[in-house]
Amino acid sequence: MKKDSITYTVIVAAVSAFAFVFFLSLANGATKEKVAENNRILEAKAYLAAAGIPAGDDADAEALFKKAFPAFDPAKPYQETSIDGEKIVVSPFQGSGLWGTIAGVLGMTSDFSHIVGLEILSHSETPGLGGRIDEDWFKDQFKGENAERGIVIRKGTGKADTDKDNGEVDGITGASRTSDSLQVIINRKIDELKAAKGGD
Repeated sequence: MKKDSITYTVIVAAVSAFAFVFFLSLANGATKEKVAENNRILEAKAYLAAAGIPAGDDADAEALFKKAFPAFDPAKPYQETSIDGEKIVVSPFQGSGLWGTIAGVLGMTSDFSHIVGLEILSHSETPGLGGRIDEDWFKDQFKGENAERGIVIRKGTGKADTDKDNGEVDGITGASRTSDSLQVIINRKIDELKAAKGGD
């Protein structure tokens, strides 16, 4: 068979594609359990952080999660835990950002007056701009923030807002669309939690 023939080219391409898919499938199968474990740990840490519970290392995260949320039910709109006798409501959220879905976990006091914590699980925002929503300095602004009238993510000034009574946090400079999207997502989640809690 001539190497410059169409038949030879098709056979080589087919064999190469088969080999690539075969080895990719092997790699996927070999890492599937580890990926699932990492996702569980990531989610556990997010719930703990949103509830204001230090997660520790990966080995401790799942045990701490089970202790904090013994009746965890993903079908429920929110989960409850108690920190020093204070009941905390924790719930996952997601919504449209500038480039894709923003997903995370929100923790609030049981009367929905204040945010306990906010964690970002995943997003597709621009690195160095909107992608900074998962940085600690940004997320830490939400801790203890008054949310009785919702949250306002104001235009970024580069200085974190430390007033916990004004319901405002500083947005990310140059990422107003991401900040606006996240504001809508969080306020919608707060309204959903109030509605779900009222129905209990």
